[in-house]
Amino acid sequence: MVSLRYCRFLASSLRRNNFLSGKRECSNHSSHHGTQERMLAWQIHSYGGIEELVLSNSVRIPAITSPENILVKVSASSVNPMDVAMMGGYGSTLLNIGRQLKSCSSDTLEFPLILGRDFSGVIVEKGHGVNDSFQFGDEVWGVVSPFQPGCHAQYTVVPMTNVMKKPSTLNDVEAASVLYAAVTAWSALKITGDLCLQSAHGKKVLVLGGSGGVGSAAVVCTCSGDAIPLVESLGADAVIDYTDPNADILVLQEGKYDIILNAAGLRHPQHTKALKEQSLAKYITITSPLLRNADQHGIALGMARSAFDLISSNMNLRSAPFFLGGPSVRWGYFIPSSKAIEEITELAANGLLTPAIEKVFPFSELPAAYQKVLNGHSRDGQLYRLDIILCKQ
Repeated sequence: MVSLRYCRFLASSLRRNNFLSGKRECSNHSSHHGTQERMLAWQIHSYGGIEELVLSNSVRIPAITSPENILVKVSASSVNPMDVAMMGGYGSTLLNIGRQLKSCSSDTLEFPLILGRDFSGVIVEKGHGVNDSFQFGDEVWGVVSPFQPGCHAQYTVVPMTNVMKKPSTLNDVEAASVLYAAVTAWSALKITGDLCLQSAHGKKVLVLGGSGGVGSAAVVCTCSGDAIPLVESLGADAVIDYTDPNADILVLQEGKYDIILNAAGLRHPQHTKALKEQSLAKYITITSPLLRNADQHGIALGMARSAFDLISSNMNLRSAPFFLGGPSVRWGYFIPSSKAIEEITELAANGLLTPAIEKVFPFSELPAAYQKVLNGHSRDGQLYRLDIILCKQ
């Protein structure tokens, strides 16, 4: 966040230049210019454990600083493993640089920091660059980039490309549990996995730590034994218990794969022998060491270490190099995309996306939700996604 003086100047300048459209339409907060300019928000003022989470009632309602921004009154939001990791300082080196670049200022403050990545809510204000498909009072769902202040607050500002009207098939709680994980998976498969350049039809995908189907691809998932009924109900073509001593054999028996997606937090590639040969097959992990290396070694050495890690992973495949048609190891990331949200919204509207919600917490009990994620974060050594929803009061 840039300095308070600069924020006030910027917000005033935007209003003078008529960047904003309409007024806030919700109870208790009628206008930026009124006395109700504050909101409740959970913040951290330093990195650490759950004790760092502080509920403040004097946080300024975020201002619209771009004509393409939308201000949303948050109805519900979720706690992701990424939120818990960021609370402890994970990724802070590169994320802080990203925030400075986004604000075009090296004076951007690191703290206080609001976490929270996905949400549902109601549009209460928008910039003049926002198209007419978004109107005041529209129920929307959206996702917040890690470079931006999060949504564990009563209000959040996001670019219009990061929100879409909420599918009528989902309630507020269900809608708040989906997009960050879904957009991350979409980015990994469509962008990193090149499925945006070629049809997914006929492709075979193995999801390590999988929790659902991916488009029209044939999907095989690994998970722990107690999660098999859930994963089967979500539409996987085959489910393999990774605790089974014969799991490696069972994976190979399902056939060779075009893509293996590591959604289980595994640090080293597994089941790479199951990748197809001479077909540009890909092993994609969404838990790359890029942010961790930058935190541990600094920007320059961290980038060099990351390059070494990626090259080493590819060399360890012991197959034809990717430029000769062999398989490759790639790193996937959350990449906000209106196309991704549009496709995920269509899936949800058609009943093809089923949120799996572990437990619902009131907004005032956010630290308990973080603790629940910490307790369920690792299952037998594998990362376990837990959808914890915070209902706004």
